[in-house]
Amino acid sequence: MRPKSVILGEQVYAASIVMTIALAVMGWQEAASVGGPVLAATINVVVIGLTILLLLLATRRGSRVALWLLTALTAINVVGFLFQISGGVVAAGLFGVLTTIQTLSSVIAMVLLFRPNARAWFASMSDDTTEDLV
Repeated sequence: MRPKSVILGEQVYAASIVMTIALAVMGWQEAASVGGPVLAATINVVVIGLTILLLLLATRRGSRVALWLLTALTAINVVGFLFQISGGVVAAGLFGVLTTIQTLSSVIAMVLLFRPNARAWFASMSDDTTEDLV
């Protein structure tokens, strides 16, 4: 049975993904004008799809590899957000608020996925997988 921190981490990260989708819709005109609609759509679908896949593999299947890849994606998101803040280019209004909440919620979710009970669950899941392979 999954620990509460894994369940809550999954829910918070899923909310972060919903905010990412909302941000992609809100910023569609600008993204499409920079790289064209095909490139903008491809990048959004790949990034959001990969994030969903990694989240499900980590929180439902107990994949440590998926957990660390999700951690890397979250770190890239945080670094990008910090560059925006340091450059003074954080969007104003609803877009800026959602960007901030999205970044914070993904970080909070990752903290939940690294709590001691979650780490123990991930360790037990990898032990189970290893036994199944032998």
